[in-house]
Amino acid sequence: MKILFVTDLYPIGNEKIAKALYYFVLEWKRQGHEVEVIRPNFCINTKIRKRKIIEEKIYYENGIKIYNLNFATPFLFNVYNKLPDGFSLKNYDVMISHMPCGALMAEKLLKKEKIKYICGVHCSDIAVLTKKIYSLFFKKRLTSAYLMSDKIAARSPILKKRIEEIIPEVKGRTFVAYSGVDDELVKDIERYNAKVLDFIYNKELSIVVCASLIKRKNVDVVIKGLSKFKSRNFFLRIIGDGEERSNLEKLTKNLGLEKNIKFLGEIKRDKVFSYLKKSTVFILLSQNETFGLSYLEAMAALNLIIASKNDGIDGILKDKENAFLISPDCVELEKCIENIISIGKEETENIYKNMENTIKRYTISFAAANYLANIER
Repeated sequence: MKILFVTDLYPIGNEKIAKALYYFVLEWKRQGHEVEVIRPNFCINTKIRKRKIIEEKIYYENGIKIYNLNFATPFLFNVYNKLPDGFSLKNYDVMISHMPCGALMAEKLLKKEKIKYICGVHCSDIAVLTKKIYSLFFKKRLTSAYLMSDKIAARSPILKKRIEEIIPEVKGRTFVAYSGVDDELVKDIERYNAKVLDFIYNKELSIVVCASLIKRKNVDVVIKGLSKFKSRNFFLRIIGDGEERSNLEKLTKNLGLEKNIKFLGEIKRDKVFSYLKKSTVFILLSQNETFGLSYLEAMAALNLIIASKNDGIDGILKDKENAFLISPDCVELEKCIENIISIGKEETENIYKNMENTIKRYTISFAAANYLANIER
């Protein structure tokens, strides 16, 4: 299959961009498909997101051809003028777009040529469809993109439900496009390793948070909720960086938790997993999370997961079955940790067993193949 993938959420070089979509593209190529990427950057949006505007040209990375296109206006004019002579949708079997910029670009391309089209849904899309600030222009065009699609790939069950509520006409053509973890992380998973046994019998609270340090990640809630367990000598590693870091460090100091909490900043992905393999609990109480690949990576390292209910990962994570789902609230977090500490050996072992069964269903090879199978059906 020859795939044209259209999204601004695709990294070039060493850009610090979420890589879930990037992993889909690499896996499709590994599975024998031909993939090219159009990266349409609406420059004002790029600056608002504090991302660097990269030179407009064609890049080749990991065997993938990437058309990096920069637009001063939100794709108002003939977008084909930015593409090389001879470019045509007819050279592809399917076009897949993700994120609002990707959908708006795809909508313009489809007005000139027709092709099988799949439109992805993220939290950003729901924001554009529901917030008044976007309603004058973007909402109408984004809705048009969804209505042009043959199928809609929602990035979580919650997003699938939301898009069907907002645009009822798309019911019957939606499916959930889950992410997946690296197959290598899951291949050698051992339920009863030393770390697991240590937690079952000693309930050691070695905790990791891995997130951009921004307000919606609610890392301050985690710090405040853990302060009650200071006497229990918990240890929390916070991986990531962002505008809230200095505030979080001050909060840590004010609560007298400097010995319990360490800020590691941004570190390489393979090193993140090494920390996850040493920790026993992973906490991320994000709001408006599209999916959250880090939850699955933490589960692959056999961390007990504490996550936000009714958010992107809800549906894969099930409360008290393979994870613990709460509201992003300090008191709820305290109660949840007390519950984790108090549950018996049999119940804890059952949660680990469910985690192992869950993560084996969410590898990137399976997720990528399942995505394309939904298109072919």
